Amino acid sequence: MNMVTVLHNKAMEFADEALLARMEGNNEASVSLFEKAFSLEQEAAASIKAEDQSSDSWYILIRSAASLALNCGKLQEAGALIEKGLSGKPPAFIVEELKELKENLSEATEKKVSQIEIIGMLTYANAEESQIRLQDLKSKEIYNITVPSHLINEIVKSYWADIVQVKAQRAPTGSIILDKITKAA
Repeated sequence: MNMVTVLHNKAMEFADEALLARMEGNNEASVSLFEKAFSLEQEAAASIKAEDQSSDSWYILIRSAASLALNCGKLQEAGALIEKGLSGKPPAFIVEELKELKENLSEATEKKVSQIEIIGMLTYANAEESQIRLQDLKSKEIYNITVPSHLINEIVKSYWADIVQVKAQRAPTGSIILDKITKAA
């Protein structure tokens, strides 16, 4: 098997796991797995030699990478890949699929990112995945929040097991991204 095939197959394994996680209601795991699949599929497409970039296989990888980017909320990357796939002379079935992805991208772009505020206790941190977990004081709901990787150590040192107030954005994909964290008053 060549490298492109290996990368593509592994990307599809991650995509299958992402779909399963989504069906189980684990949105954070789903997004993370789609991100891994997207990265591998993008690498597979980039691995195709320049002289072969007009082949059906290349267009299929580009379409697949665009779809995976859309699934993990990487809307700009999805748009760029869709345009790349529509340039040149893709096969008719790929043109149809890329146009459908473009419509899905427009819908996702129109959805607004919502601001949320949570007051709760910092109960978990994962430096490798740049995530913290916060349990809301009132509802007892647990939120997984993505934080900038360069801040995770400082957040843990400053706020571990404390009651904190988090201001964050909920992306259309459902993932929550930290804007600000402070000790609750």
